[in-house]
Amino acid sequence: MGRYKAGLVLLAVVLSAVSAHACTDAARRKNAGDKNSGNIQTEQHNTGGKDDAAVDSCAGPAALLSELDRPTVSDSVCSVRKNHVIAEFGYDYQVETGNTLSTLQTFPQAELRYGVGHRVELKLFPPDYLIQAMDTAGRTGTANGFGDAGAGVKYEFGYGEKYGFAADTAVTFASGSKAFTANGTGVTVNGIFAYNVNEDIGIGVQVGLSHVFGPVFSTQQSSLNPIIVVTDQLNEITSALQLYAECYNTIDLMHGTGVASFVDAGVQYLVFRNVEVDAEAGHNLTNLPSHNTTYVGFGTGIEF
Repeated sequence: MGRYKAGLVLLAVVLSAVSAHACTDAARRKNAGDKNSGNIQTEQHNTGGKDDAAVDSCAGPAALLSELDRPTVSDSVCSVRKNHVIAEFGYDYQVETGNTLSTLQTFPQAELRYGVGHRVELKLFPPDYLIQAMDTAGRTGTANGFGDAGAGVKYEFGYGEKYGFAADTAVTFASGSKAFTANGTGVTVNGIFAYNVNEDIGIGVQVGLSHVFGPVFSTQQSSLNPIIVVTDQLNEITSALQLYAECYNTIDLMHGTGVASFVDAGVQYLVFRNVEVDAEAGHNLTNLPSHNTTYVGFGTGIEF
């Protein structure tokens, strides 16, 4: 657990550092009328000609940075606007070391989101294509094929100038190739909360519960998945640029294997108001008995 504690200390240092960084410029941006606010944007929300009484924390010129689920593991607190579509795509390259040396490529990591009503969105998760290469005691092997597909829904319960909270659920189906399917129906439910510390810094917290139903006991897994993510929108440079750091955990509820903790960080950039690109990297904090995982990736989000 030493590396886990060290990771939490590192995350606390990141929180303190970015908060201090943002506070030095907060007064200047406020006087200049800057409305951007870190992880969630602020602007009067309009739904069919009728303004909500509250300021919408998921609107504004750089709102796409707040609306995207990728590249973080945690989902965005913001739902897609009614009759709009957000398409997200990505690629990552993962290396696992330990009992075996393996690499895994995953793409296109597609997530298609459609706003069906005020604060409500539907999600579709087309199957990823995976390419795995393994080396165990000098013996090599490869496998490739499709992962499982899924669908989900999100509801944004409420928002304000500095906060937002939502819940989403997703179901995955055993539809993938033999080497990559979960062999059962997977169900995940998440509660999501986001808070703007100031004009730059946003903090998001997600707590999820997931379970995979399989044909035999050994394929079932239940876990509690708490996540914290910190974003820093670099308004002193440009409101189109945002950094993030994330710590996510998987707590096994069935087999007593304990807590697996990971960290990742990355950068997002708005090429246009409706087009984002990003890059990320991550690594496990806890010493896993059979392997250690490092990955890098990149992707994009587009709103229509």
